Amino acid sequence: MYKLILCILFCFVALVAYSQTETDIQLAQHYYLNGEFSKAVVYYEKLYTNDPSKVYFSRYLDCLVNIGDKKGAEKVFKKQTAANPGDLSLKIQFYFFYKNNEELDKAKKVKNEVLKHEFYDIKETQDVLSNLLAIDEYAWAKEVIDQAKKNLKYYPYELWYGQIFMAEGETIKALDQYLLALSKKPDLKEQIQLEIDGIFDFTTESEEIKQVKGSFLSASQKDPSNPVYTEMLIWFFLQNKNFNSAYQQVSSLEKRMRGDGGYLIDFGNTCLENLQYALAKQAFKEVISSNLYRSPEAQRMLLNVYFTELTTERAFTDAELNDIVSSYEEVVLNKEFSLRAGAEIGLEYAEILGFYANKADKARGFLERCMNAPGLTDMQRARYKMKLADVCVALDSIWEASLLYMQIDEAFKFEAIGNEAKFKNARIFYFDGEFEFAQSQLDVLKQATSKFISNDAMQLSLLILENYGLDSNYEAMSTFAKSELLLLQHRYKEAFQWMDTIATNFPQSVLNDDLIYLKGKAHELQGQWEQASQYFKQIISTYPTELLADDALFHLANIQRIHFKDNSAAMESYLKIIDQYPGSIYSEEARLSIRRLRGDQIPE
Repeated sequence: MYKLILCILFCFVALVAYSQTETDIQLAQHYYLNGEFSKAVVYYEKLYTNDPSKVYFSRYLDCLVNIGDKKGAEKVFKKQTAANPGDLSLKIQFYFFYKNNEELDKAKKVKNEVLKHEFYDIKETQDVLSNLLAIDEYAWAKEVIDQAKKNLKYYPYELWYGQIFMAEGETIKALDQYLLALSKKPDLKEQIQLEIDGIFDFTTESEEIKQVKGSFLSASQKDPSNPVYTEMLIWFFLQNKNFNSAYQQVSSLEKRMRGDGGYLIDFGNTCLENLQYALAKQAFKEVISSNLYRSPEAQRMLLNVYFTELTTERAFTDAELNDIVSSYEEVVLNKEFSLRAGAEIGLEYAEILGFYANKADKARGFLERCMNAPGLTDMQRARYKMKLADVCVALDSIWEASLLYMQIDEAFKFEAIGNEAKFKNARIFYFDGEFEFAQSQLDVLKQATSKFISNDAMQLSLLILENYGLDSNYEAMSTFAKSELLLLQHRYKEAFQWMDTIATNFPQSVLNDDLIYLKGKAHELQGQWEQASQYFKQIISTYPTELLADDALFHLANIQRIHFKDNSAAMESYLKIIDQYPGSIYSEEARLSIRRLRGDQIPE
């Protein structure tokens, strides 16, 4: 019984002590954050006495300094350093305290203690240097490196010198040190790129950038056997947007290193990301013509460039289209071509035939053979079927397309491709004027997991709701739906004729904003960027609160960035999407585009 009472009593005391400590912490933090240091110091003194941890030490010391108790601060410093004799960061802090208080002899004594230390540990050395750079002790930092490199002979200490020179504002000296560090440790390349990327504005032609270029050129010429210097030079040219010079270096490096085509393929992909289609094609063609190991990959990438350029730029001559079709057919009609392994190529080929080269019948035949090919996965077969249905729409066989869409919907009810098929099928009924049935299908899709499908369904649903049942607008909407179908079929001249009919016959129609947007899309699909941008601007200025405003703004921003090369205007448009339409489906993509415009490194 006696032991039980003692135990209870002990627990009670411990609980009270714990509770008191918690109160002291809360009060200390409260006074400290409010700048009431004379009150905070009382509590931090108590806390530090009971637990001389770094947290309490730092706060306690800060309070003492702020209330002007230099002797008290010195006493605490001495106590802490005595308890942690190997803590060099603490000694540097102590040195800084003496220096700030103009006690230079004491400061010098502490400094000498640090300099007597034998530096064998890389992390410890880096920590010391970071602390010294934080208080602008550049000369001392260099002394520490001189000490450390005696023991760390194989470490690229030039990296540390580079950090010091960078802190001093000697950027070219820093760069030269970084390049020297690469000779010892080539895997520092990405780290060094990050170090200097935030310092130099590579997009300018300033004297500094000319010096930077000279440093890269000099390093690559001095040691041509080390590919890392040429890689850095290539990186510089890419940052400088000098793609032609970069290509020369890449081509030379590939030959010099007798590579497998990797340098050229990486460069080609970078060019594609930056819309440098001609150079991307040149790089991939070089891999193919040289019959390098990665030629098959280069062949696939070359086709991807053709497809991306075609679907992005839109406007191509018949001769150019025939060349693209021929390039694809060299691959897809080859007896060794696998529809399973090359599914994306097959789908791109069908897309080009059906919607750009005016060869929809040929696309249909190709896709029908694809669907019946052995060895395909269920998903691949469904994707070929989806493309066949799309081509059937282009051929105006809309009910055949509807049947195919329904088959995909039935087979993949709870997957994204099933939702896509359901939406496209609902659109078939919309094109045909069966608005009630289309509406019933769209209602289901409003909760689709794919945000783009749900958004498209919502937009079409609202269009029907706003117009269906209004006698004066039913005919106008039917005409509008016909115009949309013609655009989908790339029958632009006929589409404009039907759209003009709406404007003439139904001047007061509530479809006016939808009609303006559709005309913008029609010009965009034809690569008529100036006309498209004018229609999108009209939507933004006249109907800023309507459903299509953020759509128009996003399309305008992309035209400004990709086709007009007006990065300033594009940046403004993307920012408007985020600021004025925070709930927009395009907000995430707008943020990504802003990062691209700023030159941020975006992980794949």
